[in-house]
Amino acid sequence: MSRRGERGVALLAAVAGLAVLSVLAVGLAHTSAVDQHLARNALAAVQADALARSGVAAAAVFLTERDPDAVDWPRAPWAQGSGRQPLGAGWVEVTVEDEARRLPLGVPELADAVPRLFRLLGLDDPALADALLDWTDPDDNSRPLGAERAYYLGLIPPYAPRNAPLASVGELALVRGFTAPIVARLRPYVTIASEARVNPNTASREVLLAVVEDATIAERLLSARAEAAIDPEKDLATVLPGATPEARDALRARLTARGNYYTVRALAGVADLQRAAEATVFAPAGTSAELIAWRPIRP
Repeated sequence: MSRRGERGVALLAAVAGLAVLSVLAVGLAHTSAVDQHLARNALAAVQADALARSGVAAAAVFLTERDPDAVDWPRAPWAQGSGRQPLGAGWVEVTVEDEARRLPLGVPELADAVPRLFRLLGLDDPALADALLDWTDPDDNSRPLGAERAYYLGLIPPYAPRNAPLASVGELALVRGFTAPIVARLRPYVTIASEARVNPNTASREVLLAVVEDATIAERLLSARAEAAIDPEKDLATVLPGATPEARDALRARLTARGNYYTVRALAGVADLQRAAEATVFAPAGTSAELIAWRPIRP
């Protein structure tokens, strides 16, 4: 081969080598950029999660420091929501709801109101009530329209009924007859919190009517609470002047101005990332609030 040919081959080899180096350099730069982006996202996720936790903690402190004699109603300070507040590297929003606004599932004092609520919500299939009772009672004796261990073990995949109180409202989806649309319909109105009485200041019309059974009384409570908070221990004679003392006493046994359990939802964001959490807080009047459940949720 002539020297000119050798120089041509060498030049081609050099060009090819530079091309390979260029490709490697571009690949490394891209990898570095991706790594930096992932690192920033990971940091933002950790920060957003910490902000959400801070929001829940702040709500627990707020509930602890309330006036022990204050009534829970929509105009209470805790019920207003924080709005979007700048905090640390991002922002956080917090909302609080009392669980006494919902009808508890599995509380004996209000068990009779559960089938009434089902009917008011258009879920008038009596099999639902039987199936729910069978799921939560301790025995394996099936009610006429219910289901016990033998039924659930025959499913694919098989599973056993809890035979104890529900652990979450979502668990209803495991109970015979409780389809996803039915659970979604019930979710705003029911709770698993051990609230033996319902708050007439925050409960929906459906829940109030299921509890008090009388449409006239329910409407009077709804009308009165629009003007001022109702304390069932003090105000029923004024709100329900036509009711007998015995009727008012029966209502007081089912109504309360302040519950014990609260749901706190916190949404936090850092850069383009958001994290959200839902917590259950136990905060009886005059005691320190206690966090008893924590669930990350989809923002």
